[in-house]
Amino acid sequence: MNINAIQSVLIYRQSAFQNILPAKSVLKHNFVLQSQPSCDTVSFKRAPSQYGSPFVHDPRELELHCACCNKKMIPNSKVQKFMDKTVYFPAYIALDRIKHEQNFRLKEQPVYMQRAYSFIKNEANKHKNLNMDELMQTERVINYRHNNPKDQSKALTELRDRCRNVTHSIDYLVTEIEKLNPNFQSTENTVFQDLKMYAKIYPTESISNILTSPEIREEYLIKLQNKQNSKLNKINYLIPQLSPQYAKRANRALAQSFKIFNNESSDILHKRQRVIDLFEKALEPMPFEKPTDRAVADLIMKRLESLPDSKNDANAFIVKFGPRGSNNLVEVLVKRLRNTKEHVKPQHREGDNGISDKKNYIYLCGKCNHERKTQRYDEFIEKHPQMPENTQKQINEICDYINNGVLEGYDTWPNDIKEPLGDESEGLIIIDTGRLNLEQAKQNRALKLQQYVENKKHTAQEQDTLMTGPYRRHGKRKNAVNVAK
Repeated sequence: MNINAIQSVLIYRQSAFQNILPAKSVLKHNFVLQSQPSCDTVSFKRAPSQYGSPFVHDPRELELHCACCNKKMIPNSKVQKFMDKTVYFPAYIALDRIKHEQNFRLKEQPVYMQRAYSFIKNEANKHKNLNMDELMQTERVINYRHNNPKDQSKALTELRDRCRNVTHSIDYLVTEIEKLNPNFQSTENTVFQDLKMYAKIYPTESISNILTSPEIREEYLIKLQNKQNSKLNKINYLIPQLSPQYAKRANRALAQSFKIFNNESSDILHKRQRVIDLFEKALEPMPFEKPTDRAVADLIMKRLESLPDSKNDANAFIVKFGPRGSNNLVEVLVKRLRNTKEHVKPQHREGDNGISDKKNYIYLCGKCNHERKTQRYDEFIEKHPQMPENTQKQINEICDYINNGVLEGYDTWPNDIKEPLGDESEGLIIIDTGRLNLEQAKQNRALKLQQYVENKKHTAQEQDTLMTGPYRRHGKRKNAVNVAK
């Protein structure tokens, strides 16, 4: 590799830094990395790779604090690497393990499944560093699915799903999660502390086997049902304040709600939402209602919104995700701390869509991003009163990254985001960008770029000196051959 190889990575153009660098700089040419365009992606997708660049081009790859809850977020690619390389097994191992862990008897499978298994196992042996999700994205596997009957493509999907359920022990997973140094919110922290407790008692068991064992699952179910019943009982005291026609319908909805929570199987999903829907229908506006009916109905619906669910209650989290498998539970737990981009003006709000552009992004943890949905910030701030202060803290963090020459392509972002934040929050979020120093940013970027190019040139020179004379053709170091003799 020589300077030409460096030029293939760097884009040669006249640099804006030429007046900043020293006149006798060893950087004879002005090499500047071309800025990547802003990404129009869904918030939870992987951030673009930073390979071949001395700068970061996506704030999701920075260690930021959530603009809502102020929890320290985990960079996007770090979470993905954790799942790909730590949680999921390499495909060649997982494909063997499903035979005894899931009683998958290949000889008893249909011919199309046997063919699909033979193909994917062969591919897995060629790429021993890839898990099944990664293997499914390789060119040969994509072509195989495209060029073969649908039943073989479905067989590969089934094999992928089976491999995703091959899991490590709880002790291993808890230890690896701790290495991420997670700053969990209250619900997730309670779940994690329970997992740590079980890891000491059943270190070699899987998370799913522990949480779905009858006695442990029953314990969480009882705690959850007690909380649900307590919330419904508080609503029971409000119903007599309604006019008779409303009270009758509300009592019917209440009776059905108790049955949903206490009599239906724990495997049935969306119970909480069904209860809310029952009361919404029961309390729909009617003619000749009393002036106080709307206020009482609103209070009932507000109480229903506080019913426990997997986002705000550890018992509901474990009841919901425990049966879905160890890896799925870990993925949900960790991805709630993932650094995601949040549309200030929501992308899918009916009649008022926001654009997918960095001028419309701030950065929230996965949990807060999912919770906000399409609410206006002035409504969201009622539940999260610290958001204006925490948003300013994040702006300051990003300004520091810009000033230090780490983040490129976001010089105007702190000022661009002011107006959208103010509009969406009805003036509750007012941003100060006085911390931004673009002159300092240019200087630090120039120095960072210069060091990057110098390192590339030094690496190229080292490789050229190691490939000389008769040893060049074989790609061997001369001194290595002498040592061998």
